[in-house]
Amino acid sequence: MPLDYPTDPVHPLAAVTHAAPYDYYRRLAEGPSWRFDASLDCWLATGRAGVEAVLDHPACRVRPLGLALPHNLAGTPCGAIFAELVRMNEGERHAVPKQVLAHALGQVDLARLHARTLHLAQAQLPGSAARLNGAIFELPLFAVADLLGFAPAQWPALAAWTRDFVACLSPLSNGAQLAGAQVAAYALLQGFGRLLREADALPGSLVGKIVVEADAVGWQASGGLLANLVGLLSQTCDATAGLLGNAVVALRTQADLLPQLRATPPLWPVMLREVSRHDPSIHNTRRYTAEDVEFNGVRVPAGQMIVVVLASACHDAGGQVAPGFGHGRHVCPGQSIAHAIATACLQAWADGLEDMPLAWTYLPSLNARIPVFSNGEIA
Repeated sequence: MPLDYPTDPVHPLAAVTHAAPYDYYRRLAEGPSWRFDASLDCWLATGRAGVEAVLDHPACRVRPLGLALPHNLAGTPCGAIFAELVRMNEGERHAVPKQVLAHALGQVDLARLHARTLHLAQAQLPGSAARLNGAIFELPLFAVADLLGFAPAQWPALAAWTRDFVACLSPLSNGAQLAGAQVAAYALLQGFGRLLREADALPGSLVGKIVVEADAVGWQASGGLLANLVGLLSQTCDATAGLLGNAVVALRTQADLLPQLRATPPLWPVMLREVSRHDPSIHNTRRYTAEDVEFNGVRVPAGQMIVVVLASACHDAGGQVAPGFGHGRHVCPGQSIAHAIATACLQAWADGLEDMPLAWTYLPSLNARIPVFSNGEIA
């Protein structure tokens, strides 16, 4: 059961880690779709109309104009990665890499990935709340590392480096975490560099396929290939851990759900899609106006930050959408991969988790909703 929280979030950033923000999101979805929030000193885009309009607008960018990366990352290994990530940048230089990655990810054999992940998850059943907290991060990272072509002996280090690296993407990280992120970024770049040199020996791996396509378009010369391979692990980290953790919460709070899934196993992917809609991993994202923009008569000046409340679109009565993995030109091409991995893990773990005493809060975050489990009594 979740531990007690105040009855209502004070603003959308606080809603991410609130015990039950769903009615609040429904109220945001009722409108207005665009508004200025004085307490956060930014604009909000809410509901399906607001979220889709901002994510589709070419003048609403993922980074502030003239600031390709945060100041504190300039000249660092983390900055070298951040500046090349297609998910964090726009423009012509990143268009071809984005197409290469999307095409390669779209060719992944999801049935094989599911079977392989099921085998890995069955071998690492979490027997306690502490082990579950580690497993929801580690198993997806192991599965993607395997898919990329890394040997099993390398997976634990890769998972640890990835979890350390993503600290550079959060404004809540302290100095020690940011220093650790730099060490991890360097280690990940070195690890992927070695893997790329071995790519010819890995014909069936995802890295092998990406290299073939990247070579065909001359992308490797741009220097962004290593960074975006690191990005495949970093994007897996919080998003898939949140998907898995929130699915565990759904199983524990809906008593009839697990019997239904046992009786009809094809419903597992359906259940994951519903979790993505009702309680997505990523509850909001940011956009920055490169010029004055207007949404249905509401004018947002240039240079403004817009908090795009993705979770409010998920709870919009006007349309059942689940933009937690992005939308439009910024939709995440790895969504199907994340769902295949999470489905396999849940199928492997469900019986063992059923009687495990669990309580949960949420990791401190301004956008990612990831449960932290502890021993507790079932309500």
